[in-house]
Amino acid sequence: MEARRRPLAYVIVAVVALILIGWLTARYMTKRQLIRALGDRDLAVRMAAAEKLIEMDKLSDALPAQPIIVRSKTAQALGEIGSDDALGVLGEILRDQEEAPRRWARQALVKLGMRSMPVLLSALSAGGGTQEEAVTALEQIGPQTAAEVWFLLSDRSSYGGAATALAQLGPDGVQSLVRACYTVDGDLREAVLNNLGRQRVQSAVEPALHNLGSDPNNKKGPAIKALGFIGDRRAVPALIPFLKIKDNREAAVTSLGLLRDPRAVEPILATLLEREKRYRDAAILALRRIGAPAFPALVRELNSPQGLMREAAAAALIGSNSPSVNAPLTAALRDPDPEVRSSAAQALGWEANVAAVPSLVAVLSDRSWQVVDSAAAALGAIGVSAADQLLALLRKPGQDVTVSYQIARGLAAMGREAVPKLAGALTDADPSVQKWSAVALGEIGDPEAVPALQRLSDTAGPEVRWVAQEQLRRLTSMSGT
Repeated sequence: MEARRRPLAYVIVAVVALILIGWLTARYMTKRQLIRALGDRDLAVRMAAAEKLIEMDKLSDALPAQPIIVRSKTAQALGEIGSDDALGVLGEILRDQEEAPRRWARQALVKLGMRSMPVLLSALSAGGGTQEEAVTALEQIGPQTAAEVWFLLSDRSSYGGAATALAQLGPDGVQSLVRACYTVDGDLREAVLNNLGRQRVQSAVEPALHNLGSDPNNKKGPAIKALGFIGDRRAVPALIPFLKIKDNREAAVTSLGLLRDPRAVEPILATLLEREKRYRDAAILALRRIGAPAFPALVRELNSPQGLMREAAAAALIGSNSPSVNAPLTAALRDPDPEVRSSAAQALGWEANVAAVPSLVAVLSDRSWQVVDSAAAALGAIGVSAADQLLALLRKPGQDVTVSYQIARGLAAMGREAVPKLAGALTDADPSVQKWSAVALGEIGDPEAVPALQRLSDTAGPEVRWVAQEQLRRLTSMSGT
């Protein structure tokens, strides 16, 4: 009897196995068809497929392996479905590695409004593109989200994203950040001040100043930077003392430059014997930003007995664009320090400053190539208004070949705007003008100069012809013709 039952049991097991295999196969095929439908053009088809996959508890597992466009289209469909389960999957797509699915998820969450808040608040701790999309979504949903975001300022994993979001959520959000400037949590204050500064929130001036004078163990950098970005000059007296504090002086000088207040000129100059390059560069940039109010002090320091101070003063005058400093800068071209001469040459190079041309040409034979390069570049910066003067110098009998070459470099530095003038100079009666104009055209590299150079090659004497042919080869190799 036992022997008869055994075959029957095997049959039952086999039948059950076949049924199970058939059911799993059918389920797998159904899943495949539904996944394929997620990429359908018809939104209704995508919605139906997404809903079915959610019911099967397969959507979250299946999506990561799908193409970007499928993940994006699925996000759109989930926004239309709008169920709690759909919200959960949208939260997962918001963390996608690719921008497009994240963007579609954000748009879907915005469409669902305040119902999306749990998902968006959770995403603020994710960082990167996910956090950016969450912040944008909160901003698009509106200021009513500020009250819920505010609670995340007490969450160490989320307060950075929360501060970023609140800064963009209107007066309620900004006021929450201003209050947070007084918290005992230094990291939170840093995040809050950074965001208030970037948003240039005027009401943050007082709390930022408060942070400058609070506990000496607190980081001052975020408050210093915020005051610079906000641009309220009331902060100047409070920032100046930080020029003497090593950990904060770079931030302080940068902010003082952004504030462009003349009161900062002398305190900044007092620090310019500092040899640390990064700080010196920041201080020089700050003086350039302050501009004309700094000129008298900078001109004075061009005569300083300290080489470092003269270097800094000359560098700070780069971009001054004022005839009032031409004379002292011209005098600085004779400074024993090549750094000073180089910076002075650069500072003289501004558009249409033709008065500086003779002085710049005079240093084209300087013993320092750094100075020569700066002078040639400065002539180029003056522009085509200086071209006639430079071309006239090429006609000077006995002109040094090296100086002539540097004049050609200056003409070339004027760029394509100088091409018509230089092409016309190829017909000049003086072979020197022809030759060095051809060199300048080759340096510029504009194919528009090819016909004029070809005519010169056909008509000029042997030396000029060779130069013209070399420039033609150069231009044709550049254009591939």
